[in-house]
Amino acid sequence: MPRETNLVKIIGEDSFKKLRSSKCLLVGAGGIGSELLKDIILMEFGEIHIVDLDTIDLSNLNRQFLFRQKDIKQPKSTTAVKAVQHFNNSKLVPYQGNVMDISAFPLHWFQQFDIVFNALDNLAARRYVNKISQFLSLPLLESGTAGFDGYMQPIIPGKTECFECTKKETPKTFPVCTIRSTPSQPIHCIVWAKNFLFNQLFASEASINEDDDKDWGTDDSEEIKRIKQETNELHELQKIVISKDVSRIPEILRKLFVQDINKLLAIENLWKTRTRPVPLSDSQIKGPTQAIKFDSNSVGTLQEQISHFFTTTRKLMDRYAKEQNHIEFDKDDADTLEFVVTAANIRCHIFNIPMKSVFDIKQIAGNIIPAIATTNAIIAGLSSLISLRVLNLLEYAPVTKYTDLNMAFTAKASNLSQNRYLSNPKLAPPNCNCPVCSKVCRGVIRLSSDCLKKIKLSDLVCLIREKYAFPNDISLLDASNQRLLLDYDFEDLNDRTLSEVNLGNGSILLFSDEEGDTMVRKSIELYLDVNDELPHNTCRLPDIEVPLLKVGSNLSKNEVEEANKRDNDIATATGSDGVEGIVVLDEDEGDIIIDTEQVNESKKRSADIEVSGGPSIKRAKLVNELNNSDVVELD
Repeated sequence: MPRETNLVKIIGEDSFKKLRSSKCLLVGAGGIGSELLKDIILMEFGEIHIVDLDTIDLSNLNRQFLFRQKDIKQPKSTTAVKAVQHFNNSKLVPYQGNVMDISAFPLHWFQQFDIVFNALDNLAARRYVNKISQFLSLPLLESGTAGFDGYMQPIIPGKTECFECTKKETPKTFPVCTIRSTPSQPIHCIVWAKNFLFNQLFASEASINEDDDKDWGTDDSEEIKRIKQETNELHELQKIVISKDVSRIPEILRKLFVQDINKLLAIENLWKTRTRPVPLSDSQIKGPTQAIKFDSNSVGTLQEQISHFFTTTRKLMDRYAKEQNHIEFDKDDADTLEFVVTAANIRCHIFNIPMKSVFDIKQIAGNIIPAIATTNAIIAGLSSLISLRVLNLLEYAPVTKYTDLNMAFTAKASNLSQNRYLSNPKLAPPNCNCPVCSKVCRGVIRLSSDCLKKIKLSDLVCLIREKYAFPNDISLLDASNQRLLLDYDFEDLNDRTLSEVNLGNGSILLFSDEEGDTMVRKSIELYLDVNDELPHNTCRLPDIEVPLLKVGSNLSKNEVEEANKRDNDIATATGSDGVEGIVVLDEDEGDIIIDTEQVNESKKRSADIEVSGGPSIKRAKLVNELNNSDVVELD
């Protein structure tokens, strides 16, 4: 019996064909990502693309089941694909890279997918993928775990809450799934110092000799020999601790902060979009010249951190034998805490990250929690199952409105009844105060690369003003860096081309109405997607509805109808001659292709702009659907 027989019985023949022709993107191939990849490939998704920046680390092996010890230092994405490629004949495409790198993953690259699965432990990347989802109206399945806590949330742009609709505070507990090779925050260095370095130096020596019972993942004796050699190298530093030879402490420093950093620097593709780390110099690796008291409230200099590293390492070496060759980290143990503080701060300095005081690191280190494999498996299973409903592939449970879908929380995370492990409330509509999905309209301007040097800023502003019925007084910001480009009393950049004002692929323009006293046009954010595959002289403006809003408050339904009626009256009164500054596409006409040679003429006339291969632009009724439903905010 074919493997897919039972799946066809559940979802039906037609839905199975749709599933086999669908393309999905999996962002992250770590704890949740490994589980998700296994699930969605067994569910017979036709094409799966996997993006992950990480390489495999020893600490990953206890929960990321697709990896073996022989895979250490290999890219997670490609290794995960090799592990599951025999499951079925789905097309698997791995990428090692940062999903936020627009040169590697431009906006139009995301457009090929039917659905996105997020399996990230990075808040900035989550927010980025959420915003991409909103720009492209691309369904997103968000998931996350922290210890025994976990959650899964389907996000349907414009229909349900997005990732930013509920307040996201800096987490007080931190998963161990952080980047060891490319730290970008102090917490990454603190995790490295506490959970990896400290245990490697001062944990029980017994683990060195436990090779006989290991699952090596291979029967090849030569491969096992190589793995054992690699494992022994991880314990070389511990042998220095066992020897109690304090004169060898510089060797520990040199290994950790010079040799290992140089190995990372040799991997060129890690530093294409990052600041390169700077290893310690030989002159910096020297013993303390004098005793320095550790001030818990100040950071101190790098040399002071190195001096304290010598002092605390010497103390812990003396304690190691007395405490039966095993020391546990305790944030209230001054020696262990100071070791973690100094090691973390030295690493922070190397990677151009701000150093932290003892007091700050004590708070953070006390809250680090490990990831748990079973929680990852449960959340990944829920996320993969709900994808069938998001794509409306369950014939016996059709989706009529997306707010009938469910999110899911573990009992502890949801803070609800402890008599059930999972809570699954229905999705809420978008939060009307969300800055990402509700405060502005969003769209994508698609440009051929030559347009950046041909279209002037004033040309683009004129086209946007005409198409979306904005008044003359507007403001234009580069939302990528909050740079003012145009205002009623600032027009210095008007005659410069887009490239001359440093606008290009990935730039986000915020276009706002500054004229209305009682009613204003809703602000729009427009993403510049530069695509070399587009014909020359092509500039496509998105077909989006930009409603009128009452200043200072949301519109009531009566006000919406009144505003729309006024728009209709204007369109009727002007007839085919039009009114300058008001150009809106019919709903069924799609994107507009504008010949850049005709742009200047559009500022002098309000005639219709010809669409390449299609009819001319006509006025359309602006619709503002106001949703007054209550918003449920979950902590």
